[in-house]
Amino acid sequence: MLKSAKLFGVAGLFFLLSLQACRPYHVRQQKYIQLVQQEQFALAEDQLEASKKGKKKEKHKLLYVLNRGYAAFHQGKWQESSQWFMKADRLVEDYRKQLGYDALSLLVNANVKPYKAEDFEVVMMHYFHTLAFLKQRNFESALVECRRMNISLSEMYFKTSTKPKYKDDAFGHLLMGLTYEGAGDINNAFIAYRNAYEIFNTDYASFFETHVPTQLKEDLVRTASILGFRNEVDFYRKEFKLDSAQLNRTKPFAEAVIFWQNGLGPVKEQWSIDFVITQQAGFIQFNNAGLGLNFAFPVSGMNNQDVTNLSNLRVFKVAFPKYISRPKVFTQAQASVNGVTRSFEVAQPLEAIAFKSLSDRFAREMGTAILRLALKKATEYAIRQENKDAGAIMGIANAITEQADTRYWATLPSSISYLRIPLQEGKNKVILRANRLNNAIARTDTITIEAQKGRIYYEVYNTIKP
Repeated sequence: MLKSAKLFGVAGLFFLLSLQACRPYHVRQQKYIQLVQQEQFALAEDQLEASKKGKKKEKHKLLYVLNRGYAAFHQGKWQESSQWFMKADRLVEDYRKQLGYDALSLLVNANVKPYKAEDFEVVMMHYFHTLAFLKQRNFESALVECRRMNISLSEMYFKTSTKPKYKDDAFGHLLMGLTYEGAGDINNAFIAYRNAYEIFNTDYASFFETHVPTQLKEDLVRTASILGFRNEVDFYRKEFKLDSAQLNRTKPFAEAVIFWQNGLGPVKEQWSIDFVITQQAGFIQFNNAGLGLNFAFPVSGMNNQDVTNLSNLRVFKVAFPKYISRPKVFTQAQASVNGVTRSFEVAQPLEAIAFKSLSDRFAREMGTAILRLALKKATEYAIRQENKDAGAIMGIANAITEQADTRYWATLPSSISYLRIPLQEGKNKVILRANRLNNAIARTDTITIEAQKGRIYYEVYNTIKP
């Protein structure tokens, strides 16, 4: 009797731990996220500093460092944000070399290892770092970060056996072109714009329903014209069907490039998928007819006890992360200065990229998760036959350890749009307006730029709250 009481006491403790483990990561970061949603970035930074979890737990350290860089960036603390993003970059490199954590995650789950970041999150780390350098007019360092935006994707692509759709970043090449222009290197700016155009016209149009921005078309023709590339000018003019007014604008005194970071990206939650187990033709089959999923593992690769245990199972669940969209407050935005008004165009559809990235790695990771959980559940079943109490405890332990990894960079924008607008000499007050779904102006902001001749100024317009 006493032994059973102790067993159920342990089971109760496991149950309480399971409730804690089931909470998605964004719920545990709720205070910080709420402050970001209110655009209270200084208070958000204080919340991060006061939190002990991110600083002390190695497995959450990357997210802590990325959030510190993000909070510093949105307060205009460019040098400090650069330091945080450099630290995050080092962590990304270190974690991707640590194979021991990957082996442990196969036995337990992905939450036991340090968070390595989604591919697009690494790209966005370099984006913020690039802008931090551009705000300091450090073009050399900004170009290094632009190159790394695309190099990081290429490296991850070639290391993955199941090739993802998100393999090159059009926005990264676009940003590189804008940076080269700011540094006065028109030849490399043209090459970067051309690369961006090709990716927008293929991958971004097909996978993310994002088409070539008109501004990019104009910049591609303009830089080709400056360089005297007549064949390219003629080709792109016909390709884009640009009118003469768009192609013959006089060179402005100075320009502003403004990036509109709209809303917050999707939330990462956990969902459970049911599988039916069958054995036939020397394979253990795991099927979900509703989702059209089928995974087969050869019996020859398992020991006899595992095969026997698996044969006793019929149905079980697997936990996997999924993204859920957040409501969008704003759908359009414009900038006006000195009687000129321009509209923002989407250049980085982050929400669509997030959904596609998770979908791409679903099949790759699901096979591993299924076999791991099936063997754990089969062992649990065998123990239950010997001792119901011990089997119950193991069942709770399995529930605790079998949790989807719901960690993610929760404060990335839903999308990034951009525009270029001419400036006059001296002080320029740029009026920014964000519109709701019904096209009603819901928010107005002002950026003041003291313009010097021939310069490009890089600004960020962030809209999260109404």
